[in-house]
Amino acid sequence: MKQERKSANNQAVWHSNGAAWATAVLAAGIAFFHYVRTVHPGVGPFLDSVEYQTTVAVLGVSHPPGYPLYTILGKLFSYIPWWDGLAQFGDNPAWRLNMMSAVFSSVTVLLTARLVYRLTRNSLISLLGALTLAGAVRFWYQATYTELYPVYTAMIVATFLLLVEWMETRRPWLYYASAAVYALSFGVNAPAIMLLPVWLWAVLVTDYKMLIRPKSLVGTAVIVLLAASQYLYVPWRALMSGPPIICNYCPHTWAELPAFLSGQEWWGISFGVQRQYWLQRWADSGYQLMLQFWPVGVMLGGIGLWRLITTQWRQAGMFLLGLIGTWYFVVTYDVVDWGDFMTPVYVIFAPLIGVGMHVVWRWLVEGTAVWSGWQKSMRPILLAVIVIIPAGFLAATFRNNKPLVDQSGSIIWQWWARDMLAQMDDGAWIITPPTATDGFVQSWALHYVALTENRPDVQMVYTPGLDTPGPAPGYLRWEKVEPELSQHSVYVIELNDERLAQYALLPILRDDGWTIGYQIVGERNGDSITPWVSDARWAEIEPLLVLP
Repeated sequence: MKQERKSANNQAVWHSNGAAWATAVLAAGIAFFHYVRTVHPGVGPFLDSVEYQTTVAVLGVSHPPGYPLYTILGKLFSYIPWWDGLAQFGDNPAWRLNMMSAVFSSVTVLLTARLVYRLTRNSLISLLGALTLAGAVRFWYQATYTELYPVYTAMIVATFLLLVEWMETRRPWLYYASAAVYALSFGVNAPAIMLLPVWLWAVLVTDYKMLIRPKSLVGTAVIVLLAASQYLYVPWRALMSGPPIICNYCPHTWAELPAFLSGQEWWGISFGVQRQYWLQRWADSGYQLMLQFWPVGVMLGGIGLWRLITTQWRQAGMFLLGLIGTWYFVVTYDVVDWGDFMTPVYVIFAPLIGVGMHVVWRWLVEGTAVWSGWQKSMRPILLAVIVIIPAGFLAATFRNNKPLVDQSGSIIWQWWARDMLAQMDDGAWIITPPTATDGFVQSWALHYVALTENRPDVQMVYTPGLDTPGPAPGYLRWEKVEPELSQHSVYVIELNDERLAQYALLPILRDDGWTIGYQIVGERNGDSITPWVSDARWAEIEPLLVLP
């Protein structure tokens, strides 16, 4: 009797809401500890990252549909005081946005722990389930640099959590909160539309009258309209007070605004994969899922989904619709880096792994409950070992994935950009390399540093055939200014550009002799060169010239 009372007390501890909150905070703390140690130190590393960093810095407009909520949140986040000791390169705006990814990814882990607890009522399982997501290689990687997904995934899990709690308690504020979070998420990632069936399903199977009662219907409409009002930011910056320095694919008239807000630029690639390739994509995406959670995690997720279908069918419907919608979007998204868009799938799948863990745990507990004699004395040891095994597996996962995601040692483009800018004349022009080159992304990083470190005079001559991501004078079209190049101080970042075959270049060297860029100092005409500098300067630099 005494042992049974002790066992019941232990169960009560693991099933208490206080313990659940403690383990959720612990999971988030473990995740944040790892993310901070691996976060990127500054601007970069990808084109979208630099675009968001620049957009936030100057309150511009990102590529369609503009992501207004992310821009506003990023600007507010950049004002939060930080400890200089956390920044390996030093406190800078780009690093702060990278840190925002680490913070919101940690929040996603915390909310995942809470969601697993609501589904299992076991705080130990919620800890293990949340850490399964925290250590997933792609989720962790996106927690180390500026990216939309950390904020978006936090909003996804918050929506699921609010809906699950509303299903259980029927408290109206949870319904309205879920509507608000979901509606706001469109300002971070437009494919949130693929989760609309999830929200509608939860409402229809819980209390469909929320959508037909005049009072609740009006309340829902007001919430949706208020959330949609965030998109007023785009015409305000692009048409009324702008255009800003950065406005990628910017609408120039009110008539162009609907196409921008609807993301018409990407309609050709959304659901653009031909059907004969879908099966291969499904197989490849399944492989990606196993890379995140290992085969054992995928099996546990399948067990968890089946458990929900048989015991909590309303919640199971949410997860099924969520997986189908987000997975379908990725499978049919016609881009080379489609795997980068799998993150919402991982986030929706992770709680199912927690439920699967709980199922296995219950099987073992119930199977050993009938033991007697010497077997009964071995039961606590066996259960402890069962907890230690997944904990050790998770520890090994974190250790294995850290070298794969660690951005802390990445090239710090601020150093290179500062060295380059220090040797560039006032009013310099930078010729942007072709989009397929590393130098294209690097040119964005250079302009970011110029804008944020008091060199707004630098102007980018954009790649031929592409619309500029910002207005003149910051950005200039190649087709318009090519005849005027000889009248300006013109620089290039790398030699991988066929246009450079008609010019003579002077290498720009750092103190240690490393070439960090080139200045165009003359135009080639067959075997002769027409200098763009004085005769004295030409005589000095002629032996150093590079002729691509």
